Amino acid sequence: MKFNLVILLSSLSFLFFGCQSDEPSVLKIYVRSNNFILTEDATVRIVGDLSQGTPEFFEETTTDASGVAYFELDDFFSSYDKNIDPVAHFTLYAKDTTSNFTSGTAKARLNLTSTASITLDE
Repeated sequence: MKFNLVILLSSLSFLFFGCQSDEPSVLKIYVRSNNFILTEDATVRIVGDLSQGTPEFFEETTTDASGVAYFELDDFFSSYDKNIDPVAHFTLYAKDTTSNFTSGTAKARLNLTSTASITLDE
């Protein structure tokens, strides 16, 4: 009886944990001023780096009150070939109230929350 119960519980736990969905693919960009203070309402763009093998991609958003821009990348990674390593390289562009963008780089992975930071030029 105990053996059957152990088999049943292990089968149910396998089904429960085996059927869970993957974690979301998120890229968080921290935007800092030249004084290293997180910057609210900064414009942030990410562009896929074709030279690194990342497919063409462009998205733009603004930072929240904490100075962080969030990019949801699940749809982007769903277009990846299953035989390719699910890593994406991006060129970052960020600006606050100035007209000039500061550039940087970031890397994101499938099913992970990746982070990068960019410090704005004066």
